[in-house]
Parts: sequence; C-alpha cells; structure tokens
Amino acid sequence: MAHPSEDTRNVALVGNGHAGKTALLDAIAFHQKLTTRLGTVSDGSSISNTEPEERDRKQTLTSHQFRIPLGSVRLNVIDTPGHPDFVADAISAMDAVETACLVVNATHALPFHTRQLWRIATDRGIGRAIVVTHLDQENTDFERVVADLREAFGHAVVPVTYPNATGAAFKSVHAVTHNEGPLAGKYHEMIEEDEAEVDDTLMEHYLEQGHLEPDEFEQNLRRAVARGKLVPVFAVCPNRGLGLEQMLEFVQQHFPSPICFGPRGAAKPGSDSYAELVEPDDGPFAAKVWKIMSDPYVGRLTFLRCFRGTLQKDQTVLDVRSGKTIKAGHLLDVQGKDLPEVSQVGVGDLFAISKVEELALGDTVTAENAPLQFERPSYPEPTYSRHIWPKARGDEQKIGHAVERLAAEDPSLRHHRDKETGELLVTGMSPLHLDVQFLRLHRRHHVDVDHGPPTIPYRETITARADGHHRHKKQTGGRGQFAEVYLRVAPRQHGEGFEFVDSVVGGSIPRQFIPEVEKGARKFLSKGALAGYPVVDVQVEVHDGKYHDVDSDQLSFQIAGERAFHDGYLKARPILLEPIMDVEIHVPDRFTGDVAGNLSSSRGRLSGMETEAGVQIIKAQCPLSAMLDYSTHLRSITAGEGTFTMKFAHYEAMPPNLQQEIVQKRRAVVDQHHGEHK
Repeated sequence: MAHPSEDTRNVALVGNGHAGKTALLDAIAFHQKLTTRLGTVSDGSSISNTEPEERDRKQTLTSHQFRIPLGSVRLNVIDTPGHPDFVADAISAMDAVETACLVVNATHALPFHTRQLWRIATDRGIGRAIVVTHLDQENTDFERVVADLREAFGHAVVPVTYPNATGAAFKSVHAVTHNEGPLAGKYHEMIEEDEAEVDDTLMEHYLEQGHLEPDEFEQNLRRAVARGKLVPVFAVCPNRGLGLEQMLEFVQQHFPSPICFGPRGAAKPGSDSYAELVEPDDGPFAAKVWKIMSDPYVGRLTFLRCFRGTLQKDQTVLDVRSGKTIKAGHLLDVQGKDLPEVSQVGVGDLFAISKVEELALGDTVTAENAPLQFERPSYPEPTYSRHIWPKARGDEQKIGHAVERLAAEDPSLRHHRDKETGELLVTGMSPLHLDVQFLRLHRRHHVDVDHGPPTIPYRETITARADGHHRHKKQTGGRGQFAEVYLRVAPRQHGEGFEFVDSVVGGSIPRQFIPEVEKGARKFLSKGALAGYPVVDVQVEVHDGKYHDVDSDQLSFQIAGERAFHDGYLKARPILLEPIMDVEIHVPDRFTGDVAGNLSSSRGRLSGMETEAGVQIIKAQCPLSAMLDYSTHLRSITAGEGTFTMKFAHYEAMPPNLQQEIVQKRRAVVDQHHGEHK
C-alpha cells in the first residue's frame, strides 16, 4: 500500500564535493539502525557509493535514493554528486522533492557551485535547509559560518540547532525549539521573525504581540520551510553522530510533506504555460521521470515521483510526450540497490518501474484520460567533445547503441555522427565526466573505446581571381577520351556559396557537356587543394574549351572541369577559414582579469561584459580550436568556479602562420595514409 502522504518527507542532499553529503546519509542510516556499522566513503563501505567508479574515485558520481523510517514518518533521501560536472543528477533530484538540504563544510568559504545549487533550488520553488559539517575541525566558527550564509542567502537562514563549541571542544548540540543553551533565545526570535512572513494574519499577530504563541510557532514552522520563509540550519558532525538526533526530530516534525507543500504547476500538453495546479490529492494519477538507469542485471530502471493520485501494479498509463501508453508491470520501492516490488504507489512516493524503454528523463506520466505535463528541468550545456571509436573491430555496431543508453541517463551527455568527417562525437562536461562515462561503457555494455579531439571543420576559399585550364586526353586503343576546359575562378562574399557561370560562345564546348563541367567543378568543392577541406564562396566561370567528335564524352568533361578548377584554385591565393564561436563565460568577479587575459592569448575577442549578482558574464568570440580544451583551462583559472557555453558564429580567415601549421599536418596525415595503402 502507498504510505500516507502527510507522513512522507522527500529530501535531496546537495552541496559541493567533500562537504559531507554521503557521510551524513551513512550517519543517518547507522543512527536509525538501517546499517550495523557506520559506512564511510574512504574505505568503500558507504551505503550510497555503490558503483565501482564511485568506490575507485571515492566520490559520488550519480544520485542514490534511500528510504529511512523516522517513527511514523517515511523519509525519502536522495544523495547527489557534489562535483559540478555531475550537477545534472542534483538538478533532477531537486525536481522530485519538497526540500533541498544544502550540506556546507565549515572549513571552506562558500564555493561557487554551492551558490549555483542554492539558486537552482530557489528557482524550483522548493524548501531549503542547510547542514553545517566539519565543525570539529580547528579554526571553525559556527557563528561566522551562519553570518556568511545569511549574507549569501538572506535573513531566512537561521540555526535551529547549534554546537556547544567548535573545534576539539565540540561535544554536543543544542536544539533552539527546545530552548537549549545560551543562544536559543536569540535564534528563537530570528526564527519567529521569518516565520511570521508566512501569511498576513500571522504577521499582524506577530507585530501586535511582538512574538508568536507557542502553538502558533509550532504549527507554522512547516509552512515557513515549505514557502522558503525559513531556511533551518543544523550543526552536525556525521562521523561522531553529533546533532543527528536533533536534526532528524526537526525533519520529522517540521519539514514539509507533499500535502503541506501544496500544488505544483503543470501545463496542458503542447503548451508552455505552467499555470494549471496539480494538487497532491487522490485525483487522476500524475508523475514525473526524474532518473533513468541502465543496470546490467536488472535492465532499464525508470525512477518517478508521484505528484497526484495512485498507480496500481499492471495499470496502463500515458507518456504525455510521445502519446503512447505504457503498462507499469513492476512497481519497485527503492532502497539503495534493493528494489522490493509493491502493488501500489501514491502521492509523494518515489518509486521505479523496470523494463520500460520508451520513457525519457523529464517525461510526465499520467492517467490515460487526464494528460498534463510538468515542466522539464534545464541542464547546463556540455562543452567538451571527443571523437570516439571502438578498440575492438567487432564493436562498431554496439558502440552507438551503448552510447545512446548512457545519454538517456545523463542529460549533459550528447552524441552525434558528424556528417562531414564521419566521426562519432560525444560531448560532456569535462575530461573527468567523459572518463567516467567511458568506464561505464566498459562495465555495463562491454564496449571499450579510444578517443581523440574532434576534427575541426575548417573550410577553404580563395582571395584572388585566376585562370584555370586542363586538357584531358586518354588513348588506349579503340575509342579514347578527350576534353579541354578554360575557366576563370573568383572569390565571392562570405556566405554567398558556389556559383557556376556558363560564358561559352560559339559551341567550343557542346551544350550537353556544360553540366558535366559543372559536375566536375562541384566535385572539387568537396575537397580543396590546399588541405583537403570543403571549398566555399567561389565563382567558376567556364568560357572556352575544345572537344572531339568521337572521343569526347560526359566523363571526360567532368574530369577536365574538376582539374581546370584545381589549376585555377592554386593560383588564386587559397586560404583556410576556421570556425569562430560565440562564447559566454560566467565567473566570480575576482577572476575576470585572469579569464579575459587567457582569452586574449587564445586569439579570443571580448565583445561585452556585465555583472549579475556578483557573477561576471564575459562575452567573446573565439576560434573553435582554442575552445576544445577550454573547460579544463577555465577550471584551472577559476579553481572550478567558472562555467561557459558556446555556439557557432561564423567562419574567418586563419592567421598565415597557423594556416601553414594546419596545412603541413594535414598533408603529413594524407601522405601517411597513402603510404599505408601502397
């Protein structure tokens, strides 16, 4: 049976790497006797980091869901990765809960990624709480941490538990709601002030009396958290179990349930106006896909969050995106790696269904007769591309399907086959992100890949006018081949493309052969004579030629046309064009100078700057060649705090010295290729 919605708490643990999210989950599981020993990330015994890649790297790389009983309350916790490259999992998890719990390390300044996660949670409109860890380390100061948090995130941030001391003297935790310790009164007043903002009546009452009655205070805490008016702060030392009891009591009593949280916005299918309210009640079933995973043993698992109604085992539901119906054959309760079957799920439940291939991340699933759609989350654009190919010859067929399955799980992993080069390109967030995906390819799909940088799609064009000529003559007994073509080549404006002009008069080339000359010229366009790249923005004007009554044919004029173009092209000062990208970089103010300097040294041109909430937005145009490894450079310049997006802008002439380098490399590759095929 589905659990009573009023007794459900859905929480996502989010935060920077090494803040202590997984340690907190392990400590809660041990405290609630779900485990018989306290698991740790460092020795691979954590209940959360179950994937081999996570154990090897000692960090969470995907989200993990657990169910933890707190008396009559069921706490569903999602542990999420802290590394910015895997933020997609944290974004998806926040879409499935009422409360995001931001875990902060007391020994570090607030990282940029932590602030990003806060902004995402705020934009999603969910409740927020903060857990401060590492307070037993030297030189920590809880009140200073709280002051920093309030400065960054506003006055709604107030401690509801606090330590007796910090550093080595940290031995116990006081609960503000129990009026424990010397600071309880001060924090209690701060909580009341924020809580009073929940509605006008409460605010009026608070202003009249100067305080809230104990029952008013107690009753409105959950609403205050649900509305973001109060952000409770907890002092916790997971590895020593300090502060867990007080935190879990507050979660049980005062974190919003799906009912307390209230309706979610939805839209009619095909619309993007999310004004329709979905109440958490027993109306027609509505749920959303927040995670997909392909398990080598269980097969494909689709994780959903139920926002309305109930779903029975074997019930048929509608995938609103595709319009197809799906039979929910197996409903699974998720407890880490354990997936017991259940017969029904209801409002607030996080559950999984197995062996359903059609559903995609962000899909809305509803009762057949009541379609609506929830908003899809937006994810950061991946910017680091590699060309991949299978190590084993026989894996060509498997590789595309395997990459597709991984991309279905991870919205920040893209893949496509480049039409021009034929290369299979995968794009992710960084070298680390793709390395983890390649390990998964090996472990889950038994495909090993090699990879290298993608071929940059250079173009060629000409900068001068020139004449071209070719006489094609072949005599091999019997009928021969003959054609002669005179033409002129000229540059065209950028973006104007190829133009073929027929200026032949007096029948020096018969009419039926003119299209063959054009075919030959177009064939040359696909592979220029400078470095073998496609040729753009050129006019070819054929004006004279000769033919033979017997030996001239279509093929002869195609060959003559192509080679005459080749002849003229090499005389017309050919150049290489390179792709230029529009780039937008977001960095904290203090890195602006370093980032701008690095862009200039990479032939980037700044086109604008603006500041938004302490973040500098730098706009520039940069050659694609300088951007292939930019995610790595930006990370080292900004200590991991910068992000960027880019899209194609236009082509531009390359500097001559760099052009020479590319041409020589390209010719060396061609020569090697020819040598191998002799």
